[in-house]
Amino acid sequence: MPIHASGWRRSILPILLVFGASACERTGWKAQIAREDTPVQPIRFLHSVHVGIDSIPCAYCHYSANVSEEAGIPPVGTCMGCHRFVAGTTDEFRTEIQKLLGFAADSTAVPWVRVHSVPAFVQFNHKPHVRAGVTCAECHGNVGAMDEVSRVAPLTMGWCVTCHRDRGASDDCSVCHY
Repeated sequence: MPIHASGWRRSILPILLVFGASACERTGWKAQIAREDTPVQPIRFLHSVHVGIDSIPCAYCHYSANVSEEAGIPPVGTCMGCHRFVAGTTDEFRTEIQKLLGFAADSTAVPWVRVHSVPAFVQFNHKPHVRAGVTCAECHGNVGAMDEVSRVAPLTMGWCVTCHRDRGASDDCSVCHY
């Protein structure tokens, strides 16, 4: 039976389709949220250096993850806290830091390309996940070992529901769709 998305059905269709990949592909919905797993960023930021070698905790830069819906992207001023003194150890790193200095001089945010996202109809909040002890790596992978951050988890409804059930968290629809 074909799926028709009209009126009120259009608003719940994406929620219903997450469980069936073939249904998603038939409607074209999957293509609307599909993204490149490792997008090219405006500055080559190495999490492997900042997290892996320098041991900077995730929450230092993504400070709002503990208190907000979004982990947030750090403002250029956070980067400049160190990079006004740290110029880089190679020509490649110096070039990337010069790009950062340019954004800081112009008081312009770095136009980072989002790597992790969920569809607009999902109300995801980092705060309860952090409070429940879900580590950053469980959803984002071992970022400290990544030169460039890649999306390693599908962040689909089925993936999230499985995690909720495995942890004994609520799988009521209204938890994420309100």
